[in-house]
Amino acid sequence: MVVVCRGKQRKDDSTSVPIHSIRNKVSDPIKVEDYEAYYRRQRADSFCGFAEEFEDLRPVGINQPKTVAQAPENKAKNRYNNVLPYDSSRVKLSVLSSPFDDYINASYMPGYTSKKEFIAAQGPLPCTVNDFWRLIWEKNVHTIVMLTKCNEQGRVKCEEYWPAERKHFNNLTVTNISEIPLEDWTLRDFEVKNVKTTESRSVRHFHFTAWPDHGVPETTELLINFRHLVREHMDQYSRHSPTLVHCSAGVGRTGTFIAIDRLIFQIERDGVVDVYGIIHDLRMHRPLMVQTEDQYVFLNQCAMDIIKSRTGNNVDLIYQNTAALTIYENFEPLKKAKNGYHKA
Repeated sequence: MVVVCRGKQRKDDSTSVPIHSIRNKVSDPIKVEDYEAYYRRQRADSFCGFAEEFEDLRPVGINQPKTVAQAPENKAKNRYNNVLPYDSSRVKLSVLSSPFDDYINASYMPGYTSKKEFIAAQGPLPCTVNDFWRLIWEKNVHTIVMLTKCNEQGRVKCEEYWPAERKHFNNLTVTNISEIPLEDWTLRDFEVKNVKTTESRSVRHFHFTAWPDHGVPETTELLINFRHLVREHMDQYSRHSPTLVHCSAGVGRTGTFIAIDRLIFQIERDGVVDVYGIIHDLRMHRPLMVQTEDQYVFLNQCAMDIIKSRTGNNVDLIYQNTAALTIYENFEPLKKAKNGYHKA
């Protein structure tokens, strides 16, 4: 028996040889009005549905050179040896004394409106914390999105790179202005000051704490609400500079967050859904973006829930977690920080 899937054929016996995808399009947008039928069909087909789409993405981008990341001098700066930035899209820091000073495990990522709207990075290691803050300063980052806890299931996933109060990182001083712990995320405001020039900038830290490693959040609404909060800040303070997104490796949860931001714009502005095309694009800039099939299916579930939430002619989707945002906006130290530190 031969099962015919989109773009390929596979025999359903154990001796069949794997057949590479011959999908000739990297993008296949589905109209919003047609998406529910497509979604239900893909979910119902365990062999040729979302699992096959995700498998098709496996080889995307992987043959691009990573020579700088693989240099022996940079080996200790990589958290995982299978997650290395491509030479073409890696973020370059300034060279201080050694030619290898410009390396950090981070990649420029395209968003909906800009080719370098995001930086996807690994969670800092003890030996890369100074470089991480240097990246924030040199690339004028005002928005950081953290999608991992520092420790998960007994393993260190990310160095706690921010101070409880104030700390020096080479030529930078970072001061923790405010911290608001909520049920599913924590919001922090930092003042970053360059000791040499005395210039200071504000950075907001959005720390999502309800995302299990390699898994997905409990509900789509949770991540959609969080993205709305982040995007609100980005639109006000990060229009001309990249937003830094990281988890532990900087690919699974990081890729899913960047993908959902693009997906929401796609639905709102283009009236289509193309999860496959979005991830194909992300993987051309950093390996393994959206790391698991569960994360891929979750993004499609997000698209389905976003479309269902739309009513009438209202194209401005509102996902505000009202209680959380009320706390956020009325938090006095944060309001002071917003008024005192966030300069356009």
